[in-house]
Amino acid sequence: MDNALQPLTSPRWREVERKANELSELYSAPPIPALEIAERSGVDVVFANFGKASDKVAGFCDFAAAKLYVNAEDLTGRQTFTIAHELGHWLLHKHYFDKNPDDYDILPRFQSVDSNDAFEKEANFFAANLLVPKRLLKSVKGASVASLADAFAVSRTMMEYRLKNVR
Repeated sequence: MDNALQPLTSPRWREVERKANELSELYSAPPIPALEIAERSGVDVVFANFGKASDKVAGFCDFAAAKLYVNAEDLTGRQTFTIAHELGHWLLHKHYFDKNPDDYDILPRFQSVDSNDAFEKEANFFAANLLVPKRLLKSVKGASVASLADAFAVSRTMMEYRLKNVR
């Protein structure tokens, strides 16, 4: 069985967090520029109109073409999360999905944060760590969820999740 399909262990979580932190370490204040980081990581980001699927799809990664497609109709905070999430797939799961393209799921606009899919959990964890690095979050203790979400340019839902799950 491929290592990415194993239950997430502490060493795997630390590796995902380390990769995200490595990419964001150049930035000393929020917001973290996910688009710039993605393009620096070797993928093109394309803002696309998904037509009839626009209300259902946030984005997806085209591994063969090295492109991240992002719903052009989404709000900026959602687009930023989609870029970070899909970049997580690109960096963490590319080798697996290159061999098993049918296993890759397009990111829906309304994904359950309690998804049991190990790939989705990793991509979400990567995105949270990239966009809201622990080192920057610790310096603003006591701020409201809304003000933190605004400062980091993420949704309130994402910020609430990050605050609950920061180690």
